Amino acid sequence: MFYGCRPLSNYFDSSTMPQPSGHRKSRRRQLQASHQKNWLTGRYAVLEALRAGRWPVESLFVSDDVPVDEWSEARRLADVAEVTLQREPRDRLTELCGSDHHQGFVARMGEYPYLSVEELLQQIGTPSPTDNQRPLLVVCDRIQDTFNFGAILRSCDAMNVAGVVIGQSEQAGVTPHVARSSSGAVHHVPIAVAEDLVEATRRLQEADFSVAAASEKSASAAWTRQLSNPIALIIGSEADGVSQELMDLCTEHLRIPMLGQVSSLNAAVAAGILLYEIRRQQLS
Repeated sequence: MFYGCRPLSNYFDSSTMPQPSGHRKSRRRQLQASHQKNWLTGRYAVLEALRAGRWPVESLFVSDDVPVDEWSEARRLADVAEVTLQREPRDRLTELCGSDHHQGFVARMGEYPYLSVEELLQQIGTPSPTDNQRPLLVVCDRIQDTFNFGAILRSCDAMNVAGVVIGQSEQAGVTPHVARSSSGAVHHVPIAVAEDLVEATRRLQEADFSVAAASEKSASAAWTRQLSNPIALIIGSEADGVSQELMDLCTEHLRIPMLGQVSSLNAAVAAGILLYEIRRQQLS
């Protein structure tokens, strides 16, 4: 099994299946309708969404008892983003989002702007081995736990990953829960959706990315491999790891040595370790 563990619950809901731009309108309306039910809560999470401007905020509600400076900042950001801002009693915000842990800030989110793989590659441009910081991508293979997905995105932002590719099925999409667990990384890391991850990975290879995945069966520790080229790192599902079809495409199989008594790592922790090692080599 890939460095991971079975999730406590399966957070994936087929009704919120992420879709890239260009897919038929009925699926897009389905996604949009689902996201309209999503409420992003918490002062930092809401204000970061407004600052970043990636994930559209449809409406913003701020409690009438927040400090003056927080209200002024919310009003300023809402004006810039052209978002409707309403002051409401704290109990009303709790009623809207179904939780009292909102810190006086609640936002109703619109459709998350997923990219297609081609759009992501266009944003990145042509990888060059002479670049000071070579492109690094992450492919998530059926990551269903929203905590793991958010934590992976957080590590991606920390290591300046150029983008993340996710599948259309058996994969957690971007939700307010993911936004919170990513500490706002969803607002900065481009995310592309692919109908077929195998074909998408082949497309990344055509674009001159090497493909690597963790494997506890590999004879080589990750830090003994040459990982300085533009690379796409595959992170496998919590339950089953990287699929065999994707594993067969990989030019590198990376093992994380386990020096203690526990024999496996959470998928998000493994992702952070491997991303750091790749960046260390690329910047050396």
